[in-house]
Amino acid sequence: MPSRRTFLALGITTMFTGCMTKADDPPKAGVDEQPDPTRHIYGANGEWSSFGCNASNTRSISDGKAPVDGVSERWRVEVPQLMYDEPIVSNGRLFLSIPGRLEVYDVRDGSKLWTKEIDPYSTPLVRDGTVYVGDSDRLLALDAKTGETKWKRTFDARGVVQSPATAGGKQLYVPVGETVYRVDAKTGDIAWSRRLFGTILGSPLCSMTGLTVTTEAGKLYSLDRDRTGYAEWKLPSKPQAPPTADTDGIYVNCLDSKTYGIRTERTPRLNVDWHVETGWANGGLAVGKHLYASGTGGLRAIDLESGDQLWKRDTGNWRYTAPVLGRDTLFVGGDKLFAFDPTPSTGGLSGGPALRFEKAFHGRVGPGPVLDDGVLYVVAQTGEESYHLLALH
Repeated sequence: MPSRRTFLALGITTMFTGCMTKADDPPKAGVDEQPDPTRHIYGANGEWSSFGCNASNTRSISDGKAPVDGVSERWRVEVPQLMYDEPIVSNGRLFLSIPGRLEVYDVRDGSKLWTKEIDPYSTPLVRDGTVYVGDSDRLLALDAKTGETKWKRTFDARGVVQSPATAGGKQLYVPVGETVYRVDAKTGDIAWSRRLFGTILGSPLCSMTGLTVTTEAGKLYSLDRDRTGYAEWKLPSKPQAPPTADTDGIYVNCLDSKTYGIRTERTPRLNVDWHVETGWANGGLAVGKHLYASGTGGLRAIDLESGDQLWKRDTGNWRYTAPVLGRDTLFVGGDKLFAFDPTPSTGGLSGGPALRFEKAFHGRVGPGPVLDDGVLYVVAQTGEESYHLLALH
């Protein structure tokens, strides 16, 4: 089992139900220094360029830009009803996986830049001007500006290519069925592969030195960059989404409606430390001062160390949304688009999260939201039979 220092190197490194309270003054905007993706513990590059925003899937942006007072619509494009992957945003372009194609839009006005007729099964990864996206049993590397294919790699493993992950951009970790591959980002050459037990969920947690993956068989594995296993845990149920991590823990939502926590700063061991009832949260978890889960159980804040529920808010029961942290605000979909203060006061009637704003559409909100450069992107039901991807600022 790895020590806490090892987990930090890996980059595996977020019970009150009071009434709705008035939010404090919105936090001031201010752009923090952007992280160096080759050194940053979360593998972040300052954009929402992968599932969960960064290499640790924290769903957190630190650039100080977010619409905390309310939103207005910048643009919208119509999308199919049956889509469950949130968009990816990088360098002024939005990438959307739709059954049968990958669509790319200009974030300024929503104009379509290009379309690739492929069969994506999950969100792409965008890094250094290249889009990495699964096409059935192949991984494609596409030019982000034009959609031109730079290289493609077909895998021997049975299964479809899930969302790849990277920390510094030089190596990709690609889940295909029960096998994970390490692939050179520039050439598509395979460095190694390792077969695990159960179909692997993308996107893995990864860093310059290794990765952590979950499988549909209820397994969680930590591997180093040479595919040697550090640790293995058995979860009581099938994971619903890839894991989320901070410096001291790994967190996974499962099919039994519970979220599980493994505290990696403690004496290394193989057991799961805590679990809490949260409902299904297929869109992933967010981590900051607390762990945040949203889905069929509404929005909940969980204490990272103990697993205790700190507060709960009824946001609906739509499981294809997920919380987003930005500018000291927690954004989430569900019945509406909500923005909360993520660190409410404790005790009495003021113990619950203060509402900054909410915005209603015809129906459910999600997949998304995601946040990039001060703009929220989310899919929402806008009519009886209409669904749109919206840019809100």
